[in-house]
Amino acid sequence: MTVCTVEMPSYTFAVKAERLLRSRGYNCKVVRKERSANGSCGYMLHIYGHCREAAEILDKNAVPYKKFYDDGGA
Repeated sequence: MTVCTVEMPSYTFAVKAERLLRSRGYNCKVVRKERSANGSCGYMLHIYGHCREAAEILDKNAVPYKKFYDDGGA
């Protein structure tokens, strides 16, 4: 299964992204990072499957994210 990790700018945006994607049928969850880097909020969103489509949904709905790590699948 494809898993992508999205570094979020804040917990609030992580939850907003999770709710938006779940409402569209994507399996995802907010995860606290082990150690947060300087300038990072410390929360990430894990998305299971169809990463490119999920990124497009976040972009179309103006939900900001810092970095998007795709494992290369779907």
